[in-house]
Amino acid sequence: MQYLVIVPAAIVMAAAVLAVWRFATVRSRGIPVVIRSLPNPAARHWRHGVLMYSGTCAKVFKLRSLRPESDIILTRLGTVITSRRPVSAEERHFLEADLHVVRIAHRGREFEVALDDRGDTALVSWLESGPSVRQERRGVAAGRRR
Repeated sequence: MQYLVIVPAAIVMAAAVLAVWRFATVRSRGIPVVIRSLPNPAARHWRHGVLMYSGTCAKVFKLRSLRPESDIILTRLGTVITSRRPVSAEERHFLEADLHVVRIAHRGREFEVALDDRGDTALVSWLESGPSVRQERRGVAAGRRR
């Protein structure tokens, strides 16, 4: 009978420890963002997270997620910035005043990312620092000829 109390309590305690660990470790490492996937109704489904860059991919960790790995992975060659816009009047109620929204496309999926100027600069720098798709293809073709 005690197992009916102890086992669920242990599971809840483990989930709480995992949530605190993830929040503490992820939050201090990357760029704070607010992200949502598209299409979406106006001003809905925004999620706070952290964007972390590592080599050829950027990983988004949603702050309220319990997953041990990232929630979204963006590859450098598959990601394109399609537009930028200011925060809408509706979004101003829950987004900070110094943020703007960057719309990105990644391999058929679209996202909107709300970030500040430093975060936008970091995203653009990360995207521009990699080779273009044409350079990658040309390099592969040259390798085949050798």
